[in-house]
Amino acid sequence: MNKLLISAGALAALALGTPAVAAPSNQASANATVNIVSPLTLTKSTDLNFGTIVGPFAGQIVHVDTTGARNCAGLTCSGTVSAASFTLTGTASQAVVLTIPNSVTLNGSVSGTLSVDLSGDKPANPTLDSSGNAGFSVGGKLTIPAGTVDGVYSNTFTVTANYQ
Repeated sequence: MNKLLISAGALAALALGTPAVAAPSNQASANATVNIVSPLTLTKSTDLNFGTIVGPFAGQIVHVDTTGARNCAGLTCSGTVSAASFTLTGTASQAVVLTIPNSVTLNGSVSGTLSVDLSGDKPANPTLDSSGNAGFSVGGKLTIPAGTVDGVYSNTFTVTANYQ
């Protein structure tokens, strides 16, 4: 019995003298987050309009920039001119990504087509202001080749806006 008590005492002393080892954790925490925003509304305010252009033509370029200013070098131009302008409404202070095509082909009312390069006259991606609004404009460069038939040339292009 004495040996049993000594063995039990030694075992108790060993247990008290050994530091506890932390078990590895099998749990972790994560946050869940969501940003709720109002749907974006994109509205066209004005169309891209190059006005009236008088020939003869030989590959000249008529440029309407994003401010609506027209450069009509070497041609006679008149009439109403405007860049295409748009307004956006949505959630305040949110960044927006615009998708605008690089070009649009205009179809003639009589025959033929003309190409408008939009790639150099795209706005930067806007951020909605503190009221949830932003505006932007799109210009373009119209190339008029020799032999272009008289008539009105037109077509549409689509602009898309999404939250970033």
